[in-house]
Amino acid sequence: MTTTTTSAALIPVAPVFTNTERLALGGFLAGYSGLTREAYELDLRQYASWCHQHHLRLFQARRADIECFARDLATRGRPRATITRRLCTIAGFYRYAVDGEAASNPDRPGCRPGPTS
Repeated sequence: MTTTTTSAALIPVAPVFTNTERLALGGFLAGYSGLTREAYELDLRQYASWCHQHHLRLFQARRADIECFARDLATRGRPRATITRRLCTIAGFYRYAVDGEAASNPDRPGCRPGPTS
């Protein structure tokens, strides 16, 4: 006969977000309401989940990581408009974080191809 013992010991779990990441995410989303906020929240949730799956902290991500995220979305059959919106949300989030001095910006101006002002 086998005896099973249960334990009430707690297993320490590392937080998903650092305090800096949490403040930056909350601050960015606080600037929006309604459907826009819901869409941006979904975009950032999916990006943060992708980063977590790839063992990346939000503020450790590089431009190449964001491009890999976009390719992953395309591979999953997401429409181009959806991918573009997600990338714009991510760029806006990092812009907000840098302006708030939360972290360095892997999608800083000048890194994207296109017209410059």
